[in-house]
Formats: sequence, structure tokens, C-alpha cells
Amino acid sequence: MARPTQGITTDGAHSTKNRVTRYRAVDISTGEELFIKHLGNQTINIGEFLAVVEAAQYILENDYYPRVIFTDSATAIAWFKQKRTASKKRNTALLKAEVFLKAFAVEIATIELHHWDNREWGEIPADFGEK
Repeated sequence: MARPTQGITTDGAHSTKNRVTRYRAVDISTGEELFIKHLGNQTINIGEFLAVVEAAQYILENDYYPRVIFTDSATAIAWFKQKRTASKKRNTALLKAEVFLKAFAVEIATIELHHWDNREWGEIPADFGEK
């Protein structure tokens, strides 16, 4: 598969030093940052998952096409598909995300979620560039 040119990419970042987790989404075709959020001290998996969920919300609220999201996080993909997390941390954002995925399951099913292949396509466009 060739490097995707359309859709939304998401990524999370966690700094143990600064104890801050954040995530963002970028439109592949325009390079525009669609949103960025700071979560406080969470985990990388929570950031990656919430980024995908918020991208799904963005697609539904803005009638965004194509309805495609890319993430390089296998955990975020698994949690999204299961509509629940395996995180030991419980917080309002996670609970709201799980409720959203279940409540809008029919609409969520119209959104494709794919793994971004960093080796094949280079770093995901939503990457924070801090590695």
C-alpha cells in the first residue's frame, strides 16, 4: 500500500520528566492540525487512544471525508475496536470516550481505522517530533 494522502493521522506523546501527556490530529492532505489536547500526567496509551476517539468525534461532527483515521498505536486500535480500554488508570476522559464509542457505535462503524506503518511511510504526520 502506498503512503496515504487523505484522512486524519493521530499521535500521542508522554513526557515522564515533565509528567505531561498530550495528543493531536493532523489532516494528511493539508497538514493542518485539527486539534491538540493536554491531559496532565496520564500514559502514552491513554493519549493515543483519546486521540483516535477525538478524531472519530471530529469526523462525525464536521462531516469529514474520507472517514479514515491512521494511528501508529496497536493499543489504541485494539481499545477503539473493543470500545473500552484496558488501562488501570480511570479518569473522566477515558470513561467519556468509552461511552461515546458505545453510544455512537453505528456511526463509528462507518469510520475506518488503520495502522500507520512508520517503517514504510515515515513518521506519522501527527508526530510531535520529540524522539
